[in-house]
Amino acid sequence: MVNMSAIRPSGRTYTLDLTTSASNAVLVESTTNDQTNYVSLLNTGTGVAAIEMGNAAGTVKTPAIASTGNGGSFVLPAAMTFPLVIAAPKAPFYIKGISSGTNTLYITAVQAD
Repeated sequence: MVNMSAIRPSGRTYTLDLTTSASNAVLVESTTNDQTNYVSLLNTGTGVAAIEMGNAAGTVKTPAIASTGNGGSFVLPAAMTFPLVIAAPKAPFYIKGISSGTNTLYITAVQAD
C-alpha cells in the first residue's frame, strides 16, 4: 500500500512583486473551515527569492538572501516552472519576501487531505 496525501488549495492566490528591498508583510488567509498548515510558492523571476513567515505582521523577520559566511532565509530558486509546497504557520499567517532581482512570487495557502 502506498502512502499518499492530496494537496489542495485552501485560499486565494496572492502575489508579491519582489525587489532587492524586503516587501511589507502580506496576510495569507484560508477560505475553508479546515486547518491550513502549508503554502504553495512559485517564483517566476530571474533572481532567487527569500521568504519569512509568521503569525503576526510585526513579528515576521526581515528576509535575507544568504551570502558566504552568513545565514539567510528560506530560498526559492529563480524561474520556477512548478510551485513548491512547504510547511507554514496555521492560516491566517503573514509572509515577507526579498529577491536578488525583480521577481513575482505567487503565494497560495494549501492543505493536505
